[in-house]
Amino acid sequence: MSAPRLLRALGHRNFRLFFAGQGISLIGTWMQQVALAWLVYVLTRSPLWLGLVGFAGQIPSFFLAPVAGVLVDRHNRHRLLLLTQTLAMAQAVLVAVLAGLGLIEVWHVLLLSTFLGLVNAFDMPHGRPS
Repeated sequence: MSAPRLLRALGHRNFRLFFAGQGISLIGTWMQQVALAWLVYVLTRSPLWLGLVGFAGQIPSFFLAPVAGVLVDRHNRHRLLLLTQTLAMAQAVLVAVLAGLGLIEVWHVLLLSTFLGLVNAFDMPHGRPS
């Protein structure tokens, strides 16, 4: 396959918007996950807590992805995407406020990581086409 043929999809405005938006969203999700891991390590210096927070952020997607995929397919994808992105943003703001005020504790991070995992289970359930 030649390069121009591979890049043909970028000739469509809607695909370019989707591609850029998805890229920004995924980078934001990765940043949130890294920030939570970093925060819990700074708070505890414990590899155990670091592993627990990482686990808590991933396990909801593992168990909920099949169910979430069915539910996502039955609802308006645009509205669901707005809801999941808003919830992820609210989670990030809550972490920032708690950390900024010096009130954050490791159990907050564990809970908020689990919440982000739940949101991501519905945001990216099974690589659905848009």
